[in-house]
Amino acid sequence: MDTVTLPTWCMIAADATHHREQLLEHVRRWGAAYHAVGGRALPSRWLAAWDLSSRPVRSRMVDGDATATDRDRAEAAADDLWDATAVAWQFVRWAGGARLERTPPLEHVVAELHAVGRWLAVSRVFVANHDLAVDRLFRDATEVAQ
Repeated sequence: MDTVTLPTWCMIAADATHHREQLLEHVRRWGAAYHAVGGRALPSRWLAAWDLSSRPVRSRMVDGDATATDRDRAEAAADDLWDATAVAWQFVRWAGGARLERTPPLEHVVAELHAVGRWLAVSRVFVANHDLAVDRLFRDATEVAQ
């Protein structure tokens, strides 16, 4: 039987949650630095990025479901990370071209977005490989039985 070493669903969920929390931390630090430098109200795009990073909607819904599986939790965490990343990227693009006075640098947020992007690219492969591994397991088991 051909076996593939893959992270478990719990590991995928934990990794996605960790990356979302890291992104939240960088977005939060940028907001604190922006407020400290200018004392102005934070931009609404920053608020949207902070909100989606800090309050994962899908994960909270799955946590409330007693019938949710580990795979459901992993997919919800990855989807929450996708949402947070998309809004944070829009914030970075806006802040980079907004010509705001005395803004803190965005390098740490951008670096975290790159790290998240690399993980998201690989995580979909993990999901597909899980499906392939299960398919192979049952296909091999039925071939042996015949």
